Amino acid sequence: MIEEPNIYVVNRIADLINGYLFNDLNGAELEELTQWINATEENKQIFKSIVNEPALSYSGKIYNNANVVSALTNAKKELVFSGNKVVKLKSNRNLWSIITSAAAIIMVISAGIFFFDNSRFSGLEIVKGSTDIRPGAERATLTLSNGIEIDLTTLKDGELAIKQTGVKITKTREGEVIYNLIDERSVLPGATSYNTIKTPIGGKYRIILPDSTRVWLNASSSLTYPTSFSEDGPRRVELKGEGYFEVHKVIKGGAMALPFVVSTLKQEIRVLGTHFNVNAYSDEPLVATTLLEGMVKINDKVILKPGQQAISKGDLLNVKTVNAADYVDWKSGEFNLSNDDFRSIMRKISRWYDVEVIYDDSAPEQVKLGGWISRTKNISSILNIMQKTGKVHFKLEGRRVTVSK
Repeated sequence: MIEEPNIYVVNRIADLINGYLFNDLNGAELEELTQWINATEENKQIFKSIVNEPALSYSGKIYNNANVVSALTNAKKELVFSGNKVVKLKSNRNLWSIITSAAAIIMVISAGIFFFDNSRFSGLEIVKGSTDIRPGAERATLTLSNGIEIDLTTLKDGELAIKQTGVKITKTREGEVIYNLIDERSVLPGATSYNTIKTPIGGKYRIILPDSTRVWLNASSSLTYPTSFSEDGPRRVELKGEGYFEVHKVIKGGAMALPFVVSTLKQEIRVLGTHFNVNAYSDEPLVATTLLEGMVKINDKVILKPGQQAISKGDLLNVKTVNAADYVDWKSGEFNLSNDDFRSIMRKISRWYDVEVIYDDSAPEQVKLGGWISRTKNISSILNIMQKTGKVHFKLEGRRVTVSK
């Protein structure tokens, strides 16, 4: 039986090997990589084949962007994806040989070595008195229907236990907020109350709604939802920012499924039971819904299938085919740099690291990037990798990043 690796595990191993080559691993990361290497003889061979590959020499080599992207595309064509997992091969080639190739290519891309000449790289400029900036973390506030705000960040695991109109709210040891209906008789018709969970810049959080739907919130995002869902109509929530949803299917009367509706500024997403991502930041030029599993309807007009993305820009609504896993990078602790323009990537960095980004007159509008970079690293790591393109320069001063050519 063919092994079914999670594509994020592949990206994680590639990221660790990348850090190994750059001597950029901390103790825990080095231990993680060592455990993976020693797990099987096959892993040892994979590691040796990658680190010994002559093409991965960093001694001033210039890499051809088109060739690297072409090679990665060909490797991906050998795999068939369902959601986040590789489910089968399109050919009889050895699975790990393909993953080895993909990991090596991803590693080169994530290093940002596109037409890179060492002589052009001078390192990240950090102004005297400034320090490196740590990444975001699990941070959020919960606003109850009576206006009381609870800082979930400062609460100890398992400490939160609030009862609201027949609903019990708890915080688990895993840092997740869970709603449980404990007394249906106390939930009166027309008396539904609403709560809001909000992540700050540099924060993220998870929540399980009263209907058992799971939601992951990215930085600078909020979700407003009822403390209990009506049994007679759609389950409605409102999202600002970015969220990933795993909607629990609810059957009414043993036959009809109750719709789950996510409202954003430009889209209304109607689903039954499915997995999808919604990016609806107010500072982005578009709203994008990406479907990983199931089926959703956008604005009562367009039906998405897995691997499709609905984009709203102005009054226009367009659909395109994508690799859906690329758009939930943040959920797995990664930055995917392959699908965004440069300024959009900088807005991602700004939200996650809580920094102000300033553009010098010489700053480029676009910088060709690619690959996956861990969001668990300090800001200097990601800026250094981007700067290695030789197309952009960064200066870090306090919580301000100045971009220039």
